[in-house]
Amino acid sequence: MWRLFPIAAAGLLAACPDNLEAQSHVSKLRVLAVRADPPELVLVPDAGLPATTLTALAVDPSDASVSIQFALCSEITSTPSPALPCPGTAGIELPDAGPLSARLDLADPRIAAFASQARLDGGAFDAGSGVEQQLDQGVSLLVGFSARAGAQQLDGFTTLTLRSNARGPAGTNPDPPDLEIGDGGGPIPARQVVRLQPIVTGEDSKTYQFSFFATEGSISSLRSTNRTATGQLTPTWVEWTAPDVAPKVPVRFWVVLRETDAGTAWIERSAIMTP
Repeated sequence: MWRLFPIAAAGLLAACPDNLEAQSHVSKLRVLAVRADPPELVLVPDAGLPATTLTALAVDPSDASVSIQFALCSEITSTPSPALPCPGTAGIELPDAGPLSARLDLADPRIAAFASQARLDGGAFDAGSGVEQQLDQGVSLLVGFSARAGAQQLDGFTTLTLRSNARGPAGTNPDPPDLEIGDGGGPIPARQVVRLQPIVTGEDSKTYQFSFFATEGSISSLRSTNRTATGQLTPTWVEWTAPDVAPKVPVRFWVVLRETDAGTAWIERSAIMTP
């Protein structure tokens, strides 16, 4: 059985800017999100071992070619160090599956060998509960990545849930959102304040979280959600303030949509400013 530890913080670790620059401002190589398709690994009796494809939203505003390497981390702690060499000596490199993508297949002989060795070393599940109960609840795999663009390199981690089918089949990722930038009526003047309104095609009963990013200007809030903590619907727009001087190239925007207990999707849009 796997030598697994629950990871307290989901999402990306050590993949944000290393200075005080606003997280919503994209000025260099960034990994804004990682999507797994399907978004979780579900063990189904007599159905073979599950697999998923990981894809990174890795961007560089200079339009330099971006590449990424993924690895399943084999030395896992509850709080992985940003310096953990995964990819590297503490990871099992995952095969490429297309641009900015890799395939994680539990049937991979290297992963099976790791799982077997972990079982011989002793389980890492809580002694007070069995493996089946742990899998029914879901446990976290740690996946490391290393993105490169020219001389830039950015390392980070994301988590992926492995569970039994006690809670049903694997979920699905939501459809990509759309993004309305202001009224969409034309170039945006300098210092203009406009709304960024994400549009989703899913059900109103679901809970969504949105993250906003831009190459220029400032965004009033990195995140928004469609529901309050008490379940009430709430506006999802944020405000973007255009820079003082119009850039020579269109401003690029990204919105990442995360659905509670489900998956991830994103969209990229651009806007032209008045010279």
